[in-house]
Amino acid sequence: MAARPAMSPKVVDESGREVYGSMNVDRQYAIQQGMAGYARDLTAAQSNPRVTNNPVSVKGVKADGPGKCDIVISNADAERIRASADNLSFLKKCRVMIVLD
Repeated sequence: MAARPAMSPKVVDESGREVYGSMNVDRQYAIQQGMAGYARDLTAAQSNPRVTNNPVSVKGVKADGPGKCDIVISNADAERIRASADNLSFLKKCRVMIVLD
């Protein structure tokens, strides 16, 4: 998956439904730290202060959208994120890291 960094990335499921994007975030957090952080490996992403002690990790299926900056994840992973009790809180606070390969 050859995703590229962006100011306003989206994460969508295989049906194209948005899981994470500008509609989910608190504007203040987005201004202060950006919508997502980027790392080159999973260990660096999981140890980044942006995420908490127990981050949810999902694998992107492909990069999509203009500039290949949107991440498509499986429908099963999308449902797992949507079902998370903390979903609204961590997404709203832009606690998202994207690992680029």
